[in-house]
Amino acid sequence: MKSDGLSLQKVIMAAGVISVFYLLAIMLGLPIQLIFSLLFSALMAIVWMALRILKDPYSMNKTFDEYYYQDREDLRCSGEE
Repeated sequence: MKSDGLSLQKVIMAAGVISVFYLLAIMLGLPIQLIFSLLFSALMAIVWMALRILKDPYSMNKTFDEYYYQDREDLRCSGEE
């Protein structure tokens, strides 16, 4: 399967780094224009990350009903409810 851009791990890391830079800019008292541009960049990076996660082709063979609350027999779903 052809990769369309950065890997999911790199996208998550980029969004985190941009968000940390935004927080550091606030703490260091940098100019307000830089803070607002980093805020906008952080918001766009979070949206980019969310879309990339939602479009990720990862799938699994486990179902919610079979693996929900495995440690508690009284709360486990059998799928017959």
